Amino acid sequence: MSDKQLTKEKWLLASTFLNLLMAIGKLTVGILTNTGVIIADGIHSLSDVANSILIYASIKLAGKKTKRFPFGMHKLEDFAALIGGIVIIYAGFEIVRSVIFSKGKLTINHPYLTVGFLIVVLFFQASFAFFEFKSSKKLNSPGVQTDLLDWIMDIGATIVAISGVVLSYNKIPYAQEVAVVVIVLMIFHGAYEILKDAVLTLLDASVDVSIIEKAKSIINSYPEVGKIETLFIRKAGSIFIADIVLQINLKSMDTAHDIVEKIEQNLKKEIEHLEIVTIHYEPVKKKYKRVATFLTKNGEVAQRLRDVAFVHLDEIDEKGNVFNSFRYENPYFERGKGHSIRLIAWLVKQNVDVIIFHPLEMDSEKLELFENLGIKIEK
Repeated sequence: MSDKQLTKEKWLLASTFLNLLMAIGKLTVGILTNTGVIIADGIHSLSDVANSILIYASIKLAGKKTKRFPFGMHKLEDFAALIGGIVIIYAGFEIVRSVIFSKGKLTINHPYLTVGFLIVVLFFQASFAFFEFKSSKKLNSPGVQTDLLDWIMDIGATIVAISGVVLSYNKIPYAQEVAVVVIVLMIFHGAYEILKDAVLTLLDASVDVSIIEKAKSIINSYPEVGKIETLFIRKAGSIFIADIVLQINLKSMDTAHDIVEKIEQNLKKEIEHLEIVTIHYEPVKKKYKRVATFLTKNGEVAQRLRDVAFVHLDEIDEKGNVFNSFRYENPYFERGKGHSIRLIAWLVKQNVDVIIFHPLEMDSEKLELFENLGIKIEK
């Protein structure tokens, strides 16, 4: 289990435990003091417990990898965030309904005890929310962010409760109602952002354009990359997943593989939360190919590399039409030992794609060399 996954689980466990304590405390004090607003807030805290358990379960399962889910089930976090956002909106409506539209339900039998208890509750809520906020920035977890919004809503509800007790005790009209409206609007805005992010992620929407542009800049910094065919980065839970198709300007697939590995490592290093990168690569698609024909002194097609006196080079377009032809003397003809390897190196510099000759004999090492260089031999 990763450190990030463990941290997310710890926050949700702590949130569930603290919400349970809050619910028990509020219900106990509310019943003993016969204070309706605290009883209502206690019932709301019980719904927070259920919400925290749901989010915790989703985060716990998100990192599990199976044969059917080889990358894990990270989108369970987004699904839990979607449900949590809906619950938060419903709770916001309930606050509005219970405080604004239900007249006469706020009873204040022990105002000082009630306010003192709520201040203690507010201190614990604010402390927990402050540290969870700092951690949520690093974790990028929709589950933790939803839980944080729930705590912010609880803080708002507690402030409303304190304001309601104090202002109602001093007989100030509509003060409680105005405070409720402001706080609930803030809650709805936060819930909207969470719901929007969850829905977009579940629909596999692309991440922000700035992240895509950053990835493009990193990939294009490698001169071996000829073209970015596809670059798609999506979010799943608290991680990013990238699917990339590149054209690599290298004939050796082994070398191209090394370049692709470096690109993958650099992307993960420079883009925060990017954990899964899949890169497909292929040679750069040329609009034409260069075909070299090996010729002897007599102008016949050569049968051995050491007999190659001339190289006839044709440039052929996609329709098979020859639009350029060149004739070169073999610069290494009859130059002694090593002439074959030097000729091959010269062909690579000329970007030759196909060689035409009639090899009577050629060792397997040279054939393998041509293959690795991406040069096709045609008899």
